[in-house]
Amino acid sequence: MGLANEKIVSQVEDLLHGRVVIPSIQRDFVWMRPDVRDLFDSLYRGYPVGALLLWKTNLTVPFKTAAVVQADKPTHQPLYLLDGQQRLTSLAWVYRPESKADGRLIDLRFDVRTEEFVNPSAVQGRDPMLFRVSTLLQENVQYHEVLKEAGVEYSDPDFGEWMQRLQKVHDIRRQQIAVITYESDDYEEVAELFARLNKGGRRLSKGDLVYSAIAARWADGLATMDAFHQYLRDSDFSLDREAVLRLMSLLAGTSARHIKLIGAAVDEVALKQAWQATEKALRLAIDFLREECGIPRSGILTSPNVIVVPALLLHQREGKLQDNEQALLRRWVYTAMAFSHYSLQVETRLDAEARLLRTRDGEELFTELIRRASGSRSADTPLHPRDLEQKYSTHAFFRLLYIAALRDKARDWATNIAISDQPMSSGARIEFHHVFPRAQVQSVYAKEEWNSLANLAFVTGQTNKMIGAKLPSDYMGGIAPDRLAEQWIPSDPELRSLDRFPDFLAARRRLLANVLNELLGLPVPDEQAPRRDADEPPADEELIAEESTAPVLPPADVPGHLGEQAVPILAVHDGRHIDGFYDLLSGAVTIPSGPGQGTYDNPGAAAVAVARELDPQAVLYRKGWSFWTVTATGEELRSIRPGGRTV
Repeated sequence: MGLANEKIVSQVEDLLHGRVVIPSIQRDFVWMRPDVRDLFDSLYRGYPVGALLLWKTNLTVPFKTAAVVQADKPTHQPLYLLDGQQRLTSLAWVYRPESKADGRLIDLRFDVRTEEFVNPSAVQGRDPMLFRVSTLLQENVQYHEVLKEAGVEYSDPDFGEWMQRLQKVHDIRRQQIAVITYESDDYEEVAELFARLNKGGRRLSKGDLVYSAIAARWADGLATMDAFHQYLRDSDFSLDREAVLRLMSLLAGTSARHIKLIGAAVDEVALKQAWQATEKALRLAIDFLREECGIPRSGILTSPNVIVVPALLLHQREGKLQDNEQALLRRWVYTAMAFSHYSLQVETRLDAEARLLRTRDGEELFTELIRRASGSRSADTPLHPRDLEQKYSTHAFFRLLYIAALRDKARDWATNIAISDQPMSSGARIEFHHVFPRAQVQSVYAKEEWNSLANLAFVTGQTNKMIGAKLPSDYMGGIAPDRLAEQWIPSDPELRSLDRFPDFLAARRRLLANVLNELLGLPVPDEQAPRRDADEPPADEELIAEESTAPVLPPADVPGHLGEQAVPILAVHDGRHIDGFYDLLSGAVTIPSGPGQGTYDNPGAAAVAVARELDPQAVLYRKGWSFWTVTATGEELRSIRPGGRTV
């Protein structure tokens, strides 16, 4: 990375002559005229205006038409402007007004009397003492002539001071600006850098950057994609761009890392084909989620990425599933939601699942998908009532219970009308209220109890008004028992008094756990069995590594001196991505390159080596088994640790 101070005018000239171009990942020019004015005011007063970040690469990078007319086509590889587009374009517009691509000139004036920069009104524009900044920036401007044309004579007592002020505006062109040149041939790395740098307005995601890059090489791409996103919004199934692009990237054969859609190998034809497949797959998946899973809108999903696996599978099967596969796929959807499968390592997990869809079939496929979606739990371990303690409306279980209530056509307690999901938008909140009113319980019991799932019911505002501050013992007598049973309210009336509130919660947690277990295809829990620590890997995982047919990195990615027992692993520490290999037989970790390069006896030693190379003073508090992640599954390395050792 190079750092230099350059004259502002030289950078403007580089932009105007095409030696600096705007990469397609950049957003459009968004500054308003007051922003341009404020930039010049800062430069005039000597305030810092930030550095320019240029990208030097040997890649053929798609770039977009700049907001300035670039007179020349570069004869050599141009530099790409990653940070500073708004500033450099504004400077060019004022320095060369005719360079503004849309032809609408920026009329920026300098009031020599007040030392203020002005976007003049029609009346102000006739004031001779408001000087055009574009005139003052030219190379051989004669300040005394400019003042004389404005009617200011040499004899004017302010002539000398005003001339100095005009020269100070002119000297903006000579001011130095820091220019950082970043050299890299890794597009993904640069896109991440750009996303982190961008802080103007809403922070751009990688998905935003990829959409912009696609638009640069597919003329109708942005309009086509935006039209489909509008269709999704109109259908109450809006999805964020990241999830849609991950699906598109998988369908294009470039993995779930959608940044790879920008690669030179993915041309306009390939992009069109991948997008057409994406639209078709999403329509099939949305129909499945609605009709088979009872998920009425995207806002009910715990993650938009849940839609990717059904979309891939249904696209692969041309919308046709075998008799038992509908139930198995439905179970996978609920499991992925229940245990927040896509809260971490999204792309790694989607890549592994895509490989499963290509290499396995039938029950074997779904057994493995469900095992992975279950996280650290064994796939057949039921939910215990205690698993619902300290779970609130923000938890995934709440959304699954809502799906169950809709499926069973639960009716509202006041209107006796079936609950329907008719929100104002796909992201609208689910309507619910407390069974024991907050006014009765908040002064007696902890918030962790009265605000928990076991005290929530899916009822309308009308029911809430009917309940008011009354206890269940006072209002439930007027509600049909069937209505209460539909929302899994314990039938024992003795539990409805304030002093029995903890017993009510315990009884309802048992009922809710049964509902969730039924949705997830899990058995009824044995309440006498010891409860497993939520962070403890399930017993059947502790001694088992990935099967040879499970999705791991291709053998070609494993160094030759490591055998088939080498499992690809990764770590992210201090902003750096480190790849390695874990030997299932010896327990050793090999880091082929980068920080900590070498072979270590165990994961802990490798983790310490990485941390200390990045920061010699570092103290590593994480154990090696949690520092490293299995690349194929996204799970911590301890998920395949032999014999339960910890290092």
